[in-house]
Amino acid sequence: MVEGESAVAPAEQSVETVGGTVDEAIASGLRELGASADQVSVEVLARPSRALPGEHVSGSAEARVRVTRLDPHTLRGRSILVELLERMGIPARVTVRHAETAPGGRAAQPVLDIGGDDLGLLIGWRGETLRALQTVVNLMMGEEEAPEGSGRRVILDVERYRLRREEQVRELALRLANRVKRSGQRYTLDPMHAYERRAIHLALAEDAGVRTESIGHEPARRVVIHPTGPAQPDLPELPDRHGPPPGRGEGARREHRDGGRSGGRGRWSR
Repeated sequence: MVEGESAVAPAEQSVETVGGTVDEAIASGLRELGASADQVSVEVLARPSRALPGEHVSGSAEARVRVTRLDPHTLRGRSILVELLERMGIPARVTVRHAETAPGGRAAQPVLDIGGDDLGLLIGWRGETLRALQTVVNLMMGEEEAPEGSGRRVILDVERYRLRREEQVRELALRLANRVKRSGQRYTLDPMHAYERRAIHLALAEDAGVRTESIGHEPARRVVIHPTGPAQPDLPELPDRHGPPPGRGEGARREHRDGGRSGGRGRWSR
């Protein structure tokens, strides 16, 4: 099981509905679920096509949405977060989104996404403020000890910062895995947040040329990428499109050729 995964996901009610407008499609979904707007999350799957006079309309003329009834745990977390933001004097909206389906068909954990203007202060340096806010919300819910991905902890995001960060980490994982296979030497990354480590494990799960493990304890827990075979020096090196991602996990440590037995390490650099 990948770090942070849970074997069981909470059951949720979800329907897909259509309408002449997005609002009409949402209203239809609310009626079908027998829920109010503050009890659901909404994903717009298609917006109605419109055309200027004389133009041909391609695509559907109807809006299509997915309306999902939120479980009481998620609703409570959203309520606590909204109250915290109000008391902090930060004008923002809190919506619930569902990430892509996790491996094995398991529904991904809902994420409380904070939206608004000038919310960089909620992210903070290297995402530390966002992490602290998430800790506070979970402490108030009594769920701080539950592992991320367990279905009990509330996950926070600000303007999809986590999504962008996960994509950066996945690209870093692919480049480092390529270097591990080329050199035949393992790499130990810098300490990372749990969701970043999980992104690396998932990104490399199907790569037979490497294996990953997490070592250490929070907040210094980190991922090690090991080769599973001999060095492949002729393997083409992957291009570095963006450079190392900002924040925690941007660097890695390369073990010495003795496989780390001497205990010495050299700082990895591009």
